[in-house]
Amino acid sequence: MKKIMKNSKIYILGIGITLFFLFIPLFVQAETLVGDTARSTEKLGDFIAEFTYNLFTPSAAELNILFKNTSPQANGGFLTGFVFNNPNNFITNVSMTSSNPFFSLLGGPSFKDTISASPFGKFDIGAAVGGDFLGGGKPSFGIPVGGSASFKFSFEGTNLDKIDTSSFIQAKSSEGEFMIARFRGFNDGGSDKVPANVIKVPEPEIVFLLGFGLLGLALCKRKSINSLVPKKG
Repeated sequence: MKKIMKNSKIYILGIGITLFFLFIPLFVQAETLVGDTARSTEKLGDFIAEFTYNLFTPSAAELNILFKNTSPQANGGFLTGFVFNNPNNFITNVSMTSSNPFFSLLGGPSFKDTISASPFGKFDIGAAVGGDFLGGGKPSFGIPVGGSASFKFSFEGTNLDKIDTSSFIQAKSSEGEFMIARFRGFNDGGSDKVPANVIKVPEPEIVFLLGFGLLGLALCKRKSINSLVPKKG
């Protein structure tokens, strides 16, 4: 009886492991972005961001962005906004939530070329303190040096299954940029606009998760086969 109970627990554990890991994407698409300070307007601000696209259905998806203000401490300043583009205009409606309540969604209702980030062109979607990329709201309401904030953009549209994380990087403004971060409130009273660059970061943990999931599947299969084999005696 104890052996049966033990085998049952192992079988249930195997099923649990398999089901859990089957709901994790086999390929997690995330990009690490950094500020291209050499091409910024004032050479004052800098940032790092994790940029991840999650697809639910062809008409529903979300983009998660985690920003950290990495500007030099001596410069001060706050990250007060950022903008990016709508790949192939597949996105028709956007809502946003953020860990920083002072940021508001930009780009509606069309989410097409409505946000000016001169001299880097016009952009489609974004968020900013006070609901204004160029200004509005107190700079101190933004992300301070060393601080972070998360943003979740929920999308509705068509053909969203044809978009991945790299699609946002390939969707560029007329000036060839895919994302611009806005900084205000520097110690010298200045502001800055900083383009983004991409850094490729390997994710070996994904291979581990996939292997662990397959192990659970193999465990379930073995127990299922054993249960069909007649017991001797």
